[in-house]
Amino acid sequence: MNTEENGRLRQIMKVGLFATVVALVFGAGMVPGPLKTGYADVGQYSIYYEDIGSGEPLILIHDGYLDRRMWDGQFDLFSRWSRVIRYDLRNHGLSHGQADTFSYHQDLSRLMDALGIQKAKIMGLSLGGSIAIDFALMHPEKVSKLVLVSSTLGGYELKDSALKAMEPKLADAMRRKDINACAECFLRSWTDGPRRTSAQVDASVRRKVGDMYKATMHRWNEYTSPRPLDPPALSRLTPIHAPTLFVPRELDLPGIRDIAGLVTRDIPGAKKVTIKGAAHMVNMEKPEEFNEIVEEFLTR
Repeated sequence: MNTEENGRLRQIMKVGLFATVVALVFGAGMVPGPLKTGYADVGQYSIYYEDIGSGEPLILIHDGYLDRRMWDGQFDLFSRWSRVIRYDLRNHGLSHGQADTFSYHQDLSRLMDALGIQKAKIMGLSLGGSIAIDFALMHPEKVSKLVLVSSTLGGYELKDSALKAMEPKLADAMRRKDINACAECFLRSWTDGPRRTSAQVDASVRRKVGDMYKATMHRWNEYTSPRPLDPPALSRLTPIHAPTLFVPRELDLPGIRDIAGLVTRDIPGAKKVTIKGAAHMVNMEKPEEFNEIVEEFLTR
């Protein structure tokens, strides 16, 4: 091998080594750092949170009746390129306190203040998405981007026939205080969706959703009640100017798909990407596809 070829080989090795270091530091091999946990006081309640990673903050808001664990497939993964915070809403998970009237969006604002966060990307699923929308309306200066995952919407009444058909069964289960039966009603409506049987859904996803639901119901305080935004978000989406992505699911309730249309019509520049083969809990059913779509939107 002559001198010129030796020089080329050394250059290739240097470039290869540099690329490897970059991949390890900034890519899949990046170590996010230690997990921080704690409680933030918001009025008469203490909100439990988990905080990992560094960089621009990303805050994850879970669905109603579930808790922060529904983001297990995203929490550590996204912390490779961002500081990620997930928390339990009042009456959910490890959050606790006295009965009170409150606003979910104000709790989020207070949590951010407690953590020293001035501005963040916000991602919420279902009720979490509705909270994210309300928050963007009330605190636009604190939102850099929005990801709304099969979001509900303040002021929009879901009238889907599948939900109406489940109401008598849920009412009977609640009357009997049968938490297992209540959980099954929730799973049929929100995890399976109106177009699948329970046998067609990943059993591990159903089990995890059911466990979170039952854990929440065991701790539920009916006297802790959220105060809705007035007027509701349905009538005033156009002031939201944060870049927004709506991720609906192919097998979700028709009402949720209708909300996706309203949001992407009324929020300037909002985009929609539908994930096929999943219902309401898409981040748990299709984590790889979901993560790729969300990461591309949040990091580009």
